[in-house]
Amino acid sequence: MKLSPVLLSDSAPSVPTTPKALTVGEVVGRIRGLIKQAFPQPVWVEGQISNCTYHSSGHIYFSLVDEQATDRSGQRLVLPCAFFRTANVRLKFRLEDGLKVLCLGEIATYEARGQYQLIVLRVEPKGQGALQLAFEQLKKRLSTEGLFDAARKRPIPRLPERVGIVTSPTGSAVHDMVARLRGLVHVVIVPAKVQGEGAALEIAEAIQLANARWLADVLIVGRGGGSLEDLWAFNEEVVARAIFNSRIPVISAVGHEDHWTIADYVADVRASTPTHAAQLLAQEQQAFVDQIHELVEGLVDGMRGYLETQASDLDGLAHRLRLLHPLHVLRDYGQRAIEWQEHLIQSMRHRLDREDRTLQALAGRLQALSPLAVLGRGYSITFRLPSRAVATDARALHVGDDIETLLANGRLTSRVTDTALTTLDADAAGA
Repeated sequence: MKLSPVLLSDSAPSVPTTPKALTVGEVVGRIRGLIKQAFPQPVWVEGQISNCTYHSSGHIYFSLVDEQATDRSGQRLVLPCAFFRTANVRLKFRLEDGLKVLCLGEIATYEARGQYQLIVLRVEPKGQGALQLAFEQLKKRLSTEGLFDAARKRPIPRLPERVGIVTSPTGSAVHDMVARLRGLVHVVIVPAKVQGEGAALEIAEAIQLANARWLADVLIVGRGGGSLEDLWAFNEEVVARAIFNSRIPVISAVGHEDHWTIADYVADVRASTPTHAAQLLAQEQQAFVDQIHELVEGLVDGMRGYLETQASDLDGLAHRLRLLHPLHVLRDYGQRAIEWQEHLIQSMRHRLDREDRTLQALAGRLQALSPLAVLGRGYSITFRLPSRAVATDARALHVGDDIETLLANGRLTSRVTDTALTTLDADAAGA
């Protein structure tokens, strides 16, 4: 070993001087200065979110982890981050552990804890757009809650009397919908901003107002086409929950045929465009009107045929009524009486002729058998007086009886002075 020479001095040994100590504030200040010098402007930092916490104050605290780099002990490098409420108020998606992001922020020191951190100004998801990520996150969460379940969706009234339209009153979509529904239903416009700051809240409030006042039987909620950013109000949770809580059935009609919004998933029926929504209702109404017209025409044709039949029957009844009219009946009976009278007279004439012929025959026979005819041949008839009984037996008369003799021409009255029996009478008496 080589030894260095030692020099001895007659003077007293020197006392080492104490270096000036730095205060904590000076150390922190120098570090702050160095950091400020190294990072004078906000920088983009890429990393994976870890230990993300949403504070009640509205601030978001998390760490960015470098998946590739480690420290000397093999631990992954971590950068603490603070995303204050004033900066994160416009954040569209939700920060979650494991999410890869790009953060724009200022490197600063957190002097109370003696650490550095990133004061985040803006966050973008890595690999996909912020709006798309926000859409997927909200869609997943609301689906889990059951807001998209088909079982809870209500049928749209087939023939609503009033249709409410929640949209901008100045847009072209509302004019097209009103034009298609005019004359079929009563249209109620519930105005709401459909794009930009505060649009989602206005749409939700318009839906709630329509329900509170029951302004319609069905609601069309939508707007015309646009970019994803233009249509974003219909992807907000406040709109989705307003549609879900609506007692009035809702048709979502956001003018973007290829892509669905959150409102489309929650609504009872999804129409690809506002025009399509109006067509759905107008077709039902027009079909009903056409059906009514067909029924009316059928009813008119049926009534016309019925009336024609009834008119024909009425003519027949009128004819019968004319035949049954008292005057007509009297004329008919009068004519029949005349006919019967003539028939009766004719019958009586025939009968009288027959009776006359019979009478003449009987008269002839009677004449032939009449005692008067016998008298004409010289015979007479004697009557006993006063009884005028015909005297046929001399023994019935006595001397002094009055008798009357009827001759062919005149009569005689005489008194019996004597009676005697003829030979024929005696023989008859002897027999």
